[in-house]
Order: sequence, then C-alpha cells, then structure tokens
Amino acid sequence: MNTTLGNVDYSIAHTEILGKSDRVRVAKQLLTIVQVYLNHKNLKSFLVLDIGCSSGIITREIAKHSRKVIGIDVDGNAIKKAAVDFRSVKNLKFRVAKGEKIPFRKNFFDIVFCNQVYSYVSNPHKMMLEIKRVLKPGGICLFTGDNLLRPVEPLYRLPFIRLLPKNITKYILSISGYKSYYIGSYKSYWGLKKLCNNFVIEDYTLEVIKHPKKYKFSKILKYEKLINFTPSLILKLLEPFLPTFIFILKKN
Repeated sequence: MNTTLGNVDYSIAHTEILGKSDRVRVAKQLLTIVQVYLNHKNLKSFLVLDIGCSSGIITREIAKHSRKVIGIDVDGNAIKKAAVDFRSVKNLKFRVAKGEKIPFRKNFFDIVFCNQVYSYVSNPHKMMLEIKRVLKPGGICLFTGDNLLRPVEPLYRLPFIRLLPKNITKYILSISGYKSYYIGSYKSYWGLKKLCNNFVIEDYTLEVIKHPKKYKFSKILKYEKLINFTPSLILKLLEPFLPTFIFILKKN
C-alpha cells in the first residue's frame, strides 16, 4: 500500500540520507560559506546547533571546527544511529527534537545551521522564530532551501510536481511505482525572503554560483565561465528561478 510518510520516518524510506556519500562535501561547502562570512574567524569558541541533522555526518564535520555542536532531528531512527556512530566525539551531541520547538534557552547558540529543512517541518514560520530565539544577539543562521519553482523534483525525477496540489502529486507518485514517499511544502524565492524577514538577510546564492571553487561547489565548476560571462543584472533577474537558495541570517 502506498503511504505518505511524515518526516519522523524519513530515514527509513530514504536510506540514502544515512550514507556518507556527498555529505562531507556538503559540510565543507556550508562551513566555507560561514567562514567567509565571518572573515575566516576561528569557530573553535562557537556553540553550534544543526537543525535536521539526520544521520549526523554533516554535524560531525561541523564539530571538527567548533567548540560544541548539538544536532537535532525528529527522526528518532536517524538520531539513534548518529549517537552510536559518533559516540566517541566529545564535543558532539544529538537529541530528538523539532525545529518548531528547540529545547534550549534563548540567546544560547552562536551559529545555527538549517540546511534544506524548512520544507519538511509542519510550521516553518514557527521554526524561524525558534531559531531567532535561541541565537545569541549578533548570531547567525546558515539557511538553505529548495525552490518551489524547481522544474524537476530531484528525489523522484519528476517534472513540476511541486506546483501541483498534493492529492494529485500523491496519485502521480503512487502510479509511478513509489511505495512510500514524502511530499515537502516548498516556497518561492519571494516566499523564503518573507519567511526569513525577522532577520537581516544576506543572500549568498549568486556569490556562491559566481565563485564555485572558492566555496567548494565542484558540481557547478563546469558552468563557471558561462556564469561569469553573464551580466550581473541578468543573473539577478534569473535568481528567483534557481533550484536552491543560500542565505546568511543575522539576529539583530
């Protein structure tokens, strides 16, 4: 029988998220963006939260550069695996918790990583309020999120299903042979800007695209010459139609 999974069981249906493939690369990208933003300041004094940490591979890489990292996720199976896999890492802890209800006091963390999470939570607005609450004044959140207008859904390789009503999407996935699936709730570029409007937003999307080598985005290196040949105004006009966005969010 076909079922729509809640994110509490996401790692069971999609075991690839528990694997190491590409996770270390993504961690290096995220860390590089933060380090460039902070003018390569040493992160060893920073207390860090990783929301939606899943199997903890990215969280582990962040811990190599930080004083202490706490990873949270609603997926108890993934958290259990992460806690076992990285039990020897002294500055790394994992907890089962929701992004909409972060179990820490206000003004607690220096940095929050929120990488591709907003579309999987039931109330992304509440999550953003929680991120602001637990960040110290002047603290930052590295926020990345997929675009509602992304033409092909990468998980299922189907075009434009994000734009369809969920009941139609469920039907398409079921007849396409998926026995289990998760349908995220996505926002456009403008919707994400609105979602994050309680912060000072620094949009790093085009900066990363223009300098893929600097930020370790090896998969788009082959497009670097074309991108740099394109006028900045055209790139800015095209930005709302890019597949993913990268923001640094600063708490006032």
